[in-house]
Parts: sequence; structure tokens; C-alpha cells
Amino acid sequence: MEVVLDVLISKINYWVYIILMMIGLYGIITKNNLVKKVIGMNILQTAVILFFISVGAKRDATIPIIEHGH
Repeated sequence: MEVVLDVLISKINYWVYIILMMIGLYGIITKNNLVKKVIGMNILQTAVILFFISVGAKRDATIPIIEHGH
């Protein structure tokens, strides 16, 4: 049980993204107002962008810039 809890806590950012995605999908599917659908789509889009950023993050990594002259 403790191992499962440790895994859930270590991946808390993914759980937040999943919750944001579900809120956005709920807003898109259930609302009839176009403005509320756009807000739901914006929440979904933000969750996807945050997910991509967190997947691409690496510890102790350098910026992948090629220096001229080398």
C-alpha cells in the first residue's frame, strides 16, 4: 500500500493534468453555450501543453544550443 501511495505522490503532476483534461472535456461535451465550450477547450489545451512541458523536462540537462565555430 505504501509503494502505491509513493507512486501516486511522485506522479502528482500527471494526476493534475488528467483532472484538468476531464474538466475541459466535461465543459466541451455537456455545455450548450458556445463561450463555455471555448473555455472548456482552453482548459483542455492548457492541460495538454503542461503535459508536454512536463514530459520534456529533464534533470541536470543543458540547453540544446549548437555553438557557432565548433
